[in-house]
Amino acid sequence: MQGGYQPHSADRQKLVGPGSSALKYDVLTALLVTAAQGDVVDGRLALRLSLLITARFNWRAGTFTVGLREMARMWGVTERTAKREIAAMRARHWVTLAVPAARGRVAAYRIEFPVILRTTMPHWEAVGPDFAARMTGAPESEAPSNVIPLQRPERSLPEADDTGWSEAATTLSLQDPAVYEAWFAPLQSLGIEGGVLSLAAPSRFVAGYVTEHYKSRLLAAVLPVNKGIRDIQITVA
Repeated sequence: MQGGYQPHSADRQKLVGPGSSALKYDVLTALLVTAAQGDVVDGRLALRLSLLITARFNWRAGTFTVGLREMARMWGVTERTAKREIAAMRARHWVTLAVPAARGRVAAYRIEFPVILRTTMPHWEAVGPDFAARMTGAPESEAPSNVIPLQRPERSLPEADDTGWSEAATTLSLQDPAVYEAWFAPLQSLGIEGGVLSLAAPSRFVAGYVTEHYKSRLLAAVLPVNKGIRDIQITVA
């Protein structure tokens, strides 16, 4: 996740390929729950972006093409306000300019879904654990079982500190004990700097694998504990 949540290439393909409908609804759900639960500015922008996605987004091209006048009409604001709102989305890197406006042609914008997903991640649990699990690739909670295991496996958990990693590790260990023991238990917190939580892995292989396959799950686990974290960096101890 260089600079933010990065979905796997398979996830990016789902935006335009088979099964894309479900992911489209998930993206809209993430934006709308942020509109309901986020701060005033992010909530307003999330709601307005949801309307643009629903009304004008071309999922195959990955862009939406709409002029300021049309934006203003849809949002019920002046063109000056619409210009300011789209500028605020660009400043947050939610959208980027794909094709500049030209004479007789309106601008086309690309939605940066990795940034959108990372921004909305703190609110996923409000939709439900199934939604949060689906968005991060974590296993959904299983139904309670009356079968008592003969021996509960020991799980090494980090000591509590001010980063929130200990609480996040506890959540991860309960979600998926096998994955936790294999990949997350060896990680050690190095602290937070500039909103980035640094975790040390025992080898370059572990650092690379966790970054590629599990970084979004780590971020989703730690954000409810420490909302000041904006990213996670996996380094080699």
